[in-house]
Amino acid sequence: MLSVLQELRLAEVVALVEPGGAPPGLTDLIARADALCALVDLPASGSPMSDDVLQTTLDGLEPVVVALLAEAEDLRNEAETLPRSIAALDAVQPLVPELGRLNDRQLANLGLASMALVLDDPDLRVVRELARHLADLLGRAHLLAYATAGPGTPVGCLLVLRRDDLSGVNALLGQERIAEVGVPADFAGRSLRATIEAMRERLAALPRERMRVQGLLVDALSPAVGPLRVTAQSLRMRAERLVAAQRADVSARTFRLRLWVPARRAAMIERTLTERAGPTVAVEHLVEGDLASDQPVLLRNRPGWQPFQQLVGFLSWPARGGLDPTGLMALVLPIFFGIMVGDVVYGAVMVAAAWWLRTHGAHDSTRGAVGRVLTLGGAWAMLFGLLYGEALGSLGHRVGMPALWVYRGGPTALEPLLLFSLAVGLVHVTLGLLLGAWTAVRRHRRRQLASKTGTLLALAGVAGLAGARGAGSPADVALLAAVLVITGLVLASATQGALGLLTGPLELLGTLGNVLSYLRLAALGLASTYLAEVANELGTRGPLLLGVLTATLFHALNLTLAAFSPMIQALRLHYVEFFGQFHEGGGRLFSPLGGAVALTVGAGRGAVPPAVDRTIPQPVPAGSSS
Repeated sequence: MLSVLQELRLAEVVALVEPGGAPPGLTDLIARADALCALVDLPASGSPMSDDVLQTTLDGLEPVVVALLAEAEDLRNEAETLPRSIAALDAVQPLVPELGRLNDRQLANLGLASMALVLDDPDLRVVRELARHLADLLGRAHLLAYATAGPGTPVGCLLVLRRDDLSGVNALLGQERIAEVGVPADFAGRSLRATIEAMRERLAALPRERMRVQGLLVDALSPAVGPLRVTAQSLRMRAERLVAAQRADVSARTFRLRLWVPARRAAMIERTLTERAGPTVAVEHLVEGDLASDQPVLLRNRPGWQPFQQLVGFLSWPARGGLDPTGLMALVLPIFFGIMVGDVVYGAVMVAAAWWLRTHGAHDSTRGAVGRVLTLGGAWAMLFGLLYGEALGSLGHRVGMPALWVYRGGPTALEPLLLFSLAVGLVHVTLGLLLGAWTAVRRHRRRQLASKTGTLLALAGVAGLAGARGAGSPADVALLAAVLVITGLVLASATQGALGLLTGPLELLGTLGNVLSYLRLAALGLASTYLAEVANELGTRGPLLLGVLTATLFHALNLTLAAFSPMIQALRLHYVEFFGQFHEGGGRLFSPLGGAVALTVGAGRGAVPPAVDRTIPQPVPAGSSS
């Protein structure tokens, strides 16, 4: 039965018995297989392996992979530390220029030897201890010079001594206290010149070494990753069935499952179960009085809106019977993003970056979601860039690109931008209040309906007063607007009793504050425009190459800020100013058996389980016993 339900991906199993977890051995196999698959981006292919074959495959691959990963980590650390070591030793050369230029053979002819050391010793404690030990061992028959390339960098040391004393010094450096200083073993015992040359040669060879190790890793994993992905998915489905089986009420000869299923698909699910199991299965549709208190919410959204559905979930899933704001967010949030960015070139770069994320993150659902949101935001940024006449800020305006509406960098742009932002805020908040009133009607909440209606009337009156004052309208218009404000305040306050005399005006002030909060649409857009203007101005100063480099760096900074800050502000306007008018959270998302596994298979590809009907209403329970 669980296998059938898992294939349908339309039933959530309710716990009749407190479930445990998947067997630790199965969980361990899944984790080991996933860890290997994460190293190579190859699709699933082939047939699932048996547990014995999987265990043998993992036991054979893991030692090879661990050794290659350790080698890769060593190479990475070497690539990070060698430049610092070279810089430290370069700082020593000016202190002893003659000795620093001698190689090992030239020093031997003089009866001398030298050692180059790199010590991770920011407070020079180890250097002073080393100098004391050398003085005790050699007296004054040695030279120790040291220097650093700057604060927080390693200490470069050059030790010059008689060749006959070399063995004694090597023994000293091998002592436990001195061995902790981190002298690179591959370069120990050489002269300063030889050490620096060897380090530079090694640094130049590291990219080839890292590519070699990566190639060996891919060669080792490629034949097995496809079957491993298929097997890991099969194991996940098995683990999900095992956990679901623990939720059933099992007796000696029967078992009973309680399920949440979509109402419109209940008949199809029952038909499928009876066809697959015959007369040994009985299905009972539970009545309203038997409904559990934790009824899940099934959101009815298009596949392309899934990233915005996740954004809604970051705040809270809608409560049972509430409104799902995903569609409105998918339509409005990219527009807000475009209003703030408003640049043709910036928008095109964002669309290109989104395309790269979606094509190079086939197995990463997060990349795919970010790519979808950024695609829509970048497209609207290009559209508003045409309205503002902006391409790399003022550069488009300078080359004659016309502004279809208003150029934001112009002296007269502030007033229309602010008025436009306020108009957008008024419409968005009004829509939220209307949705709040509609929710109150559906739930038969008279006080909430009166409060939302009163706030709407008062907000309309305030907007009318502002418009009448700005346009110089007749006194009758202002009087009508004032009546609306008073009526709205009375209606909103009456629902709160005596306390409403205080809460009613405060609620109106809060709503007006929400509308004013949309001024950030203009503020962030102007900040981006001015920063782009600064980049263009700096690009015209000084030599051409330096100007282009400076302008590129500032535009890159502005583009980075434009990719994050407007999105955060657009989300804030939705979460606080818009959702606060109608959204009731606290819901729990419908989680059908097999749904999470199916989404894992299609992660990053925008895949939706084919059996899931995105247009169905909230689920109703059906209990089955067999």
